[in-house]
Amino acid sequence: MQTIFMNLKLLIHIPDSKRFEAGLKMAKNFILAIKDKHNYSVRILINFEGITVLNEFEKFLPLYQELISLGGEVYFCENALKAFNIPFEKIPQNGKTVPAGIVSLVEWQNEGYCYVRA
Repeated sequence: MQTIFMNLKLLIHIPDSKRFEAGLKMAKNFILAIKDKHNYSVRILINFEGITVLNEFEKFLPLYQELISLGGEVYFCENALKAFNIPFEKIPQNGKTVPAGIVSLVEWQNEGYCYVRA
């Protein structure tokens, strides 16, 4: 029997800091469930109040690093950073930024990413 690999694209939106850990775990669990069966791309976007997670990021660092090591990507909204007065220096290693999170959400969905809100 031939195995058919699909290209699965997941986009997890985290606008609420209380859902940050859940979003990271959802992404990790998704990757672990499909990594040997399918190609994948996983993006997490943090915007609005969710960006305040950067003020207490240390407790999430091990889970964040694990997700990055599995190939996940984590994006932080620059508009939210500015609105909540969070310096760009708080972006963790391998974290990325986008100018406007809402625009990225729409663009990525148009590229075939499946939207899930954490």
